Formats: sequence, structure tokens, C-alpha cells
Amino acid sequence: MNIMQMFPLASLTSEQLMCLLPLFTISAGGLFSLLVGTNKSNGHGYAFIVSFAAVLYALIEGCSNLFVSDISLLQNTLVLNPFTRSLNLMIMCFALIAVVLTYGQDKKEGLLAEIYGLILFSCAGMMLMVSTSHLLFMFISLEIMSLAIYVMVAMRRSSRFSSEAGLKYFILGGLASALFLYGSALIFGSTGSFELSTIAHNVQMGQPSIIFYIGLGLVTVAMLFKVGAFPFHGWLPDVYQGAATNVTGYMGAGVKFTAFMAFAKISQHLVFNESVEGLHWFHSFLWFVAAASMIYGNVVAISQTEIKRMLAYSTIAHTGYLLLGLIVVRTGVEDTRSLIIYLFFYALSNLGVFALISLFEDKNQKDLNLEQMAGLGIKHPILGALFTIFLFSMAGIPLTSGFIGKYGLFSSAVSRGEVPLVVIAVLTSVVSVYYYLRVIVYLFMKESTGEMATLHRLKGPTVAAVISALATLQFGVFPKAVIHFVKMFAR
Repeated sequence: MNIMQMFPLASLTSEQLMCLLPLFTISAGGLFSLLVGTNKSNGHGYAFIVSFAAVLYALIEGCSNLFVSDISLLQNTLVLNPFTRSLNLMIMCFALIAVVLTYGQDKKEGLLAEIYGLILFSCAGMMLMVSTSHLLFMFISLEIMSLAIYVMVAMRRSSRFSSEAGLKYFILGGLASALFLYGSALIFGSTGSFELSTIAHNVQMGQPSIIFYIGLGLVTVAMLFKVGAFPFHGWLPDVYQGAATNVTGYMGAGVKFTAFMAFAKISQHLVFNESVEGLHWFHSFLWFVAAASMIYGNVVAISQTEIKRMLAYSTIAHTGYLLLGLIVVRTGVEDTRSLIIYLFFYALSNLGVFALISLFEDKNQKDLNLEQMAGLGIKHPILGALFTIFLFSMAGIPLTSGFIGKYGLFSSAVSRGEVPLVVIAVLTSVVSVYYYLRVIVYLFMKESTGEMATLHRLKGPTVAAVISALATLQFGVFPKAVIHFVKMFAR
């Protein structure tokens, strides 16, 4: 079977074209952004306008297509239904905030105007990845997303930290991609299909071979690399520190959201296929990884004195919480509700806190330390209040969206009988409160003994932080809207 047989060319109807219009708009916007970014006088400004307009228009198109009938392309390789369209809307929201966050930060850090086009290309890869259940097409989408992210991480050319981060992330990502592709090939060799539902059906019909188990193991490890779980996190803290802060925020939001949604599809069809006894050990493996990620991430974060590195270990801990949500996913998209809500709320807080960090970092600075942040909350009370909102949300404090996300995730896990893992999650969440509150203590209750961080009045990060803070509070106090939205389509 060659590539043309796997993905036969077919003409598109007007309805199919309308459903694909957001993806076409994002892709075309990325290309046009690259072109206008070459303008010597105001390339950054033109690239920002084009990218912002493209994502905003794609969002409007996506909302208008939300209730149309299901669309299936390339023999069910790409499926656009209300569920995948709602995921695409969330991804476009992250991309829109990332574009706004980059405005101003790009010139401060000496980033090329091409970064706006790369954000849109990675967004297109994310949209494709959450819309497919075909392992080979999922790999292609993964590479579209990842290649753009690799370049963005290494784009601070005047910073040796950025070059190092780009190389490390490329090695990690390349290893994950190789494992995913080789594992997918082994699964195809043992089941005769790349389509997840077909693979699950073929596995149920007979005892799968050892080749299938090896392939599934490789794919699972590849996805654990992508989501940054312990012990597969590798150089993730170094990448968080070395990349430009706007890129770090976008990675922590968009990449994590997309990787977990793809992982959830694979888990539903293959890992938690209860009719196959040999797959039971995968549950135990993920249980161990989830517990280890929660414990390791939170414990190591306590000892960190640099903000971005602390947040890097924090995101490993959040990966453990999300793996807890993944473990309770069985069959049907309704089981992913709590996972989606937690991911969406975490992504908003993540984008917001990195937007604020970018306001206080100097050019080419590797990281902000706690001493530099001492007293900033008193000197800049509004920004200090925004910092507090995001840190409270990450800690799961009530009246923030993070609390709603954690409550939904933990209650869903309890209802599925994962009480021991929930106990670990709750105890480690208590540990996380310490290092989140420590930052707030430095902001408002400590006097600077050294050089205090300087505020850079950048319009883009400021707007991105305000938008994220308003959404964090809105969904924390009045969460019914987004919960109803997810429940409406995740069924």
C-alpha cells in the first residue's frame, strides 16, 4: 500500500470546504505573515496584524461551523464533528493569545518577524492532530506542530541559552517522533491498519501478537515524552528557561493541550481496551507514571529559586494530574470532559503567568529569580494582583478556574475508583501551595536586597495577561458556561 492509496485524492463539497475554512485561513495567514514579515520598515507590525486577523477570522468561521453536520475526509482519516471543532476553537484561542503575547516581546528579545507565521503553522498542526484518529496522519500533524515549535524555541539567536534549549528540545522531540512512528509501524504490521477504531476492532477479534504490545509501548512512551511526564521529561526545565518567555507560554498551553487530546484518543481505543487482558499492565504503568510525576514535580519545584524553572517542574506535576484524568478515560468522548476542562483552564493560567514574566525579564535573560521579584507587588500592585490570580489558579485555590478544573478531575477519578491516586494528587497539591504562595510572599511581603526586576511596558503581554486573568476569574466564579459548552459537544 502506497501513500496515494492511504490518502486518495477526492474533490471537496462546498460543505466540506466551509468546515475546512478555519484550517485554510490559519495556514494561509501563516504563509502571508511570512511574506509581509520581510518588510524592512515594519515587518513585525505587519506580521502581527496579518496573524491576529487570520486567527480571529478563523475563530469566527469555527464558531459559525460549530453546529453543521459531521464531515469525514480521506476515508475517515480527518473527522470534523462538533467535538473536534470545539477542540479546534480552544486551540485557536491559545494561538490568538500567543500572537498578542508576542507583540512587543518579539522586538525586545530580537525575535524574527517569522515567529508569527510559525505560531500559525504550529496551530494548524495542532488542529489537524486533534481531528484525526489515524496514527500516520497523527504523526504528520505532530511534525507540522513540532517543527515550528523547534524553530521558535531557538529563535533568540543572540542568546546561547535559547540555542541550547532549541537543540535539547529538538533531540527530545526527534526521539519522541521516532518512537511514535516506529511504534505505529509495528501496530500496522500486527493489525493491518493505522485507524484507531479499526485497530481496536482487530485486536478484540483475536489475541494480539507481541509486536502489537511493543508498538503500543513505543507509542505510549512517545506520548509521555510529548506531554513531559516523569521520567520522560528530560531537558524540559532547560527548554522552559532557554526559550523566549512567550514561546514557553505557548508551548505549555497549546502543545500540552494537543498532546493530551491525542493521547486520550490512543488510550480510549487501545490502552484501555478492557476486552484484551494483556493491556491491563498499561494501566498500572500509567498509574505509576502519574504518581511519580505528581510527587517528583512538586517536590523538586520547592527547591527552585528561579521562576520559569519552578514553573517547569510545576508543569510536570500538572502532567501527573492530567494523567490521572487520562487513566479514568475509557470509551466515548464524554469521559474526556474533566480532562478537557482542566487542560483549558490550566492553559489560560499558563499563558497569563508567562505574559507577566515577560514584562519583567531583561533581554536575553535566562530566568527571573525570587530576589529580583521581591517587592514588585507593592511597586506594581495591579501586576502583582494578576500574578496572584494565576498562581492561585495553578494551586487550585477556590474562586479561580484552576479550582474548578481540579475539582472536576479529582471527582471524576474518585467515581472511577482511583481513590489511592486521588489521595496522592490531593497531598501533592497541598505541597504545591507552598511554592506558589512563596512567590506571592516575595511579591508583597519581602524587601529587595539586590537588584529589583525592571518593568518593560509591553502592550502585547499586558493585554494577554489581562485577558487570561479575566477568563481565569470568570470561569472560576461562573464556570457553568464553559462546562456546559464542553458537555454539549463531548457526548
